[in-house]
Amino acid sequence: MSLEDVPDYLSTIAGISELTAQLILSTVIICLFLFPYLILAKDNPSPLVSVILIFLAEAVTLGLGWSPFWIMIMLMVLTASALAMLGAKAVTGTGG
Repeated sequence: MSLEDVPDYLSTIAGISELTAQLILSTVIICLFLFPYLILAKDNPSPLVSVILIFLAEAVTLGLGWSPFWIMIMLMVLTASALAMLGAKAVTGTGG
């Protein structure tokens, strides 16, 4: 069994769809990347480092074939909209 077959194997064992298995495995990989950093930087974790680690973990899952490509696109759209809101807040000086 190769690494690309793990989502199919998980979906067969658990009786779930392959997409659900891919999302579960992607979440596990993201947690493996993110949780050690959050534990080590428990006093003051940087949101920028967290976002970089999430993108890195998503790139790994895309490379393994465990994650659908649209998840990365959604992650990029959410990050871009969050940065746009922060920029608009900085320019206008409003709280919301």
